[in-house]
Order: sequence, then structure tokens, then C-alpha cells
Amino acid sequence: MTAIIAQSEPAREQGVQEFWRELTNIDNLFGHLNYIFIILSISMTKMRWLRIYALGSGITAMLYFALRTNDLVSLTWEFVFTSINAFQLALLLRAGLKGGLSEAEQELLASAFPTLDRAQGRRIFKLATWQHADPGTVLMTEGQHMPQLIFITAGAASVERGPSIVSVCGAGDFLGEMSFLTGSEASAPVRVANKTSYCAFDHRALKALQESDAEIKAALDAGLTRNLADKLHRMNTAAANQ
Repeated sequence: MTAIIAQSEPAREQGVQEFWRELTNIDNLFGHLNYIFIILSISMTKMRWLRIYALGSGITAMLYFALRTNDLVSLTWEFVFTSINAFQLALLLRAGLKGGLSEAEQELLASAFPTLDRAQGRRIFKLATWQHADPGTVLMTEGQHMPQLIFITAGAASVERGPSIVSVCGAGDFLGEMSFLTGSEASAPVRVANKTSYCAFDHRALKALQESDAEIKAALDAGLTRNLADKLHRMNTAAANQ
């Protein structure tokens, strides 16, 4: 038994040394880069970067199979994979260059939905209308079904409960986000407190868009939930200070 163990130790050492030689062999560089690009691609939250790293993975894999293994079958499939990613990336870049966003749209996108790119932002803003409202204008009524989702860019609006004002929302706040997230009716009337500018989204159209795009859905849910939590914190702080 001792002899068997003594013989196995050199074999293990030799195996470790062989593994290290293969791992550090410059001839395997493209193989290592292939997996690095794969790991990077699946770590991305934006489709554009996912495509870029997937393209890098495909190119380095093709070089590895062509120069290191001469595996024509794998090389062929990597070529198909790379071609598809290159085509999809070209479509994304074209959509990103086609048309632009206004300054107000860029600010809204950056503050409310920072994970989305400009092409996705354009899809959202196609469903939006930019409006102004004077003091006293009612933006939402209690019990309203599917109210518009509103993002205030300037001014302020008050959320009322009977004769009392329970909350004031200003620039950077959403209105109607709870109804949008849960499908419930508006819980309180909202009235413009001073001259206000805002961006309004049709409830049904925006719901349909987010159901067709997982990234837009995730960004909308995160942005609305974050704003809702911030407003609740402000309300609780104000109540505690009274």
C-alpha cells in the first residue's frame, strides 16, 4: 500500500504540472479569451454590450479552432454564432444612431431608467406626450382606472385626501406608479400645485411595450419602485416631524 501511495504522488505532481503548462501555454490564448468574453457577455445588463462580448467570444473561438485544434466542425458553428451576433449588433447600433433624444428625454432616461440605452428610450418616448398644466388642473382622480403614468419634469402636484394634502410631488417624481405596477385604481386625486411640466405615458401602451421587452420591463419596475419608496420615505419623515 505504501508503494502504491509513493507511486501516485509523482503522478499527481506530474498531472498538476501538465495542467499548469497547458493553462499558461501561449498557444491556448484564444481559448482563454473565448471563455473570458463568454463570462463578460452573461454579466452584462445591456443588450449592446452582451452582443459585443459575445462577438468577441465568437471571434476568439474561431481563431482557437482554426489555429490550435483544426476542428472544422466547431469552427463552422462558431462562424454561424459570430455572424448572427454581428448582424444583431449592427441592428442595435443602427437603431442607436437613427434619430435622437431631446434634452428632456435624455434627462428623464438618465434619472429614471439609467440601465436602458437610447434605442430603448426612443421606444418608450414614442408612447409619451409632453404637456404643461396650470395650478388647479386635476391630473388624476380617485378610483380612476388605468390612469396615465406621469413623470414630473418641473413644478409640483399635490396628492389629496379629502380636504387635506397628504403629499406633494415635484420634479423627478412619478404619479400613478402604484396603479401601473399593481393594476389597481388610482387611490387619491392629484392636483397641480403650481405651473407644471410633465411627461405622460399611456398605461395600456406602456404595459404592452414592457411585456414585449424584458429589459424595459426590468428598468420600468426598478425605476417606479425606487421612486415609490422614496416618496413613502419623504411622507414618513414629514409625518414624524409634525
